[in-house]
Amino acid sequence: MATGAQEVAATAVDNVDNLIVEILEGDHADNEVSLGRILCGKQEMQVVLKVIAVRENFIFDDFEDLTEF
Repeated sequence: MATGAQEVAATAVDNVDNLIVEILEGDHADNEVSLGRILCGKQEMQVVLKVIAVRENFIFDDFEDLTEF
């Protein structure tokens, strides 16, 4: 059974292509969408999907792969 956080994050699949297309068509530096809010005890959090097109603003980690769109 998926947790509420996993269910919210799963909606990223339905949003990522649209964010990329909007960046390319509108010549934007980045684009983001709220995937939803989750409640952890008394703390509320918002899960956000953000696509960044300015290399200086990239977040780098050990799990990065370069994939063609």
